[in-house]
Formats: sequence, C-alpha cells, structure tokens
Amino acid sequence: MKESRKILPDILRVVLTACVLFHHYQQLTGTFFYRGINFYGGKFYFGYIVEVFFLMSGFFMVPYVAKIRDKMSFPVFFGKRLIRLLPSMIAATIFYDIALFFYVRLCNGTLRYPTDINVFGSIVTALGLGSWSITKDFEINPICWYVSVLLLCYILMYIFVFLSKITKIPAGIMLSIPMIAGVVITHVTEFSVIPFLSTRIARGYIHFFGGLLIGIIITGLFKAKTKEENEAPKFISFVTNAISKVGEATLDIYLIQLPMLLLFFIIAHYTGLNLVSGKTMVLYAFCTFVVGGVYYFLIGKRIHSLLLKLFKKK
Repeated sequence: MKESRKILPDILRVVLTACVLFHHYQQLTGTFFYRGINFYGGKFYFGYIVEVFFLMSGFFMVPYVAKIRDKMSFPVFFGKRLIRLLPSMIAATIFYDIALFFYVRLCNGTLRYPTDINVFGSIVTALGLGSWSITKDFEINPICWYVSVLLLCYILMYIFVFLSKITKIPAGIMLSIPMIAGVVITHVTEFSVIPFLSTRIARGYIHFFGGLLIGIIITGLFKAKTKEENEAPKFISFVTNAISKVGEATLDIYLIQLPMLLLFFIIAHYTGLNLVSGKTMVLYAFCTFVVGGVYYFLIGKRIHSLLLKLFKKK
C-alpha cells in the first residue's frame, strides 16, 4: 500500500512557499506596507525561510541513512533525487529564459539578476550546478540555488553515511562534519567562492545536516509506532487531500516564481497594473500557485513517473 503524505509538513510547505513568494515580490517591486506585515524590509527577514526548507529536507532523509548502510547504491539513491528535481529545474530555467527575453525586448526591462540570456548559464542552472562555485557566476533564475545546494547535500549525505559504514563511526558523528564546516565557513570567512565551500552553500550544509541530525535524534528517542487511523469525515478528508496536493507541487511553484513575476512586469508595462500593491501581490501569489500546480500535475509529475519507470527497468 502506498504510504500517505503527512498533512502537517504539507501545510508548512504551502505557508512557507507563500511567504517566500511575498518576500521576493516585495523585494523586486519595492512594495512596502506601512501597516501590516512586510515580507521584505520588515522586522523579520523572511529570506531565512529557505533554511527551514533545508531543515525539512534533511529531517525527512533520516530513513535513507539505514537504507544506505544496508547497501543502497549511489545511483539508486541519487538517481531518484535527480528524477524529481532536474526536470523541474530544466522547466523553470526554460520558463525564466522565455519570460526574460520578452521582458527585456518588449519592455526594455532591467533586473538586479542577469538580464541577458546565456546558453551556458542556462545549462549550468538546469543541471543544478549553478551554486556549486565550480564555474563563474552564470546562474540563471537564481531562485534555483536552493535545489542546486540541495543536490550537493544529497551527495555529501551518501558519502558520509557510506564512510560511517566502512569506518564503524556512528552516522550522526560523520554527518555532523559538513554541518560544522558550514558553521566555520559562515562565521570565519566573510566571503568564500571556493568550490563546494561558498557562503551560500554553507547555509545548506548547516540546515540540511542539522535537520538530518535532529531527525536521527528524534527517531532514536521516540520509536515510531504504527497506529490505525480512523477514517476522517469527508469534508476533512477533502481539505487534507487538497492541501497534500498543493504541498506536493510546492517545489515547482517555488521554482516558477521569477518567470511569473516577469510576466506580471510585462502585463504591468502594457496595462498599467499597479505592482506596488498588496492586492496585486496576493494575485501574483495565487497565479503562481495555480500555474505551478497545473504544470506539475499535467506535465511535471508525468515526466517524473516516466523517468522513474525507465530508471527502474535499468
């Protein structure tokens, strides 16, 4: 039987994704509220929400520690991660390049991010290599940095769990090494562009492996017990299923936010739409959720399923 998704993490994913969308919207449009919550320029820096995404990603990788120690191969472990992440990265990069092309050519628009389409940069970004500091900063659609660093964390996770297996050193100790390295990079070096050791990558190391260690500790303290779940009322079941569906699509919603924002810039250029508005910000977030969700369930998920089938045959 297929394991059902947990509703609380999905609720958290949906809420945090909305906050990130609001954060970048206010950052790039200059929207500021003199009353109410400011997701950019306010008392709390909502950019730190990405750290929560890393924490959650690490926390939910705990079961794979035992699987890796039980002879799960690297191609099997990492291949499934690539199948889920790379198609979304490729699609987000293509959407960004198309939106950027029309924004620059039709609206003479400028951004704080790269405004010229670069083939090499697009390839590097789509492959998830943009934030590894192994090339010059050619990253297109900088929102993708989260997935780029996440892929690197997955690779290091496998390496350190494998090393713990052959050295007999507890996995928790080995997995603390990249987290400690991230702390050192963050607090000792003001700015680092060393491959795999940049200050941006350090954010991922600290929180991904921190979440993984928290998960290992909690799993050790509170052994999960299977419980029979009573059938929920139809309305509650409908709501939880809807939230789970949106939560499932949050990665694609997150990655498509800049192309959608560029689309809003283009619309504003021709229609006079007021971008510096709370109502427009909410409309932007709603449209991004809809477009990202439609893409995921109509295209992205089917691509993932097809690739997974081909992967299993091999």
